[in-house]
Amino acid sequence: MTWRVARSLDVLLGQLNALAPNRSRASDGGIGDAAHATRDSDHNPWYGPGIVTARDFTHDPAGGLDGQWLADTLVRFRDPRIKYLIWNRRILDTRPMLDPWTWQPYDGTNPHTHHVHLSVVADPACDDTRVWVLDRAAPAPSGVVLRYGMRHPDVLRLQSILTTRYPLYAHWSPVTDYFGDKTLAAVKEFQRRSGLAVDGVVGAMTRKALGM
Repeated sequence: MTWRVARSLDVLLGQLNALAPNRSRASDGGIGDAAHATRDSDHNPWYGPGIVTARDFTHDPAGGLDGQWLADTLVRFRDPRIKYLIWNRRILDTRPMLDPWTWQPYDGTNPHTHHVHLSVVADPACDDTRVWVLDRAAPAPSGVVLRYGMRHPDVLRLQSILTTRYPLYAHWSPVTDYFGDKTLAAVKEFQRRSGLAVDGVVGAMTRKALGM
């Protein structure tokens, strides 16, 4: 059958290849092998018109891509496209019924010590082609003043920082690219705790305090 990998995963692949152009691809993977085809797996083209919703990324510290760094970074920024991660005998699922965003022991036959497995959600967001926020690939600060009602890529970064570096805000501010009521409340609370003017506007001083 005709198949393809979810476009969001292709974007991440491109970013990682740019970060570590000489990395090994030995354990990279998109569509599964015959063994995967015999069981339920996100490596199968099971969603929509033959879409594979998983990719593996080779652990190759010497080549510039460390699996632990990749797993930690993906968890840190909590991209809403993530369904689950498997790395180094542990699994982290984001779905509400499964103790979301918490690493758990993984006892599958493949311990995933040679690659990080990333599955994305089985909905249209799997083809969202926005860049992934990575420690070494975060977009350069744009200097745009962010305020209520805006839709901008930097709003996504703002929300990712608030909800991961400051877990108290996680239930307030869903990670999208829209600056709405919940984001406004989170920004004002951050400003209040940081001794900044509490105006809900993310200008130069608030950006600096947030590390943006």
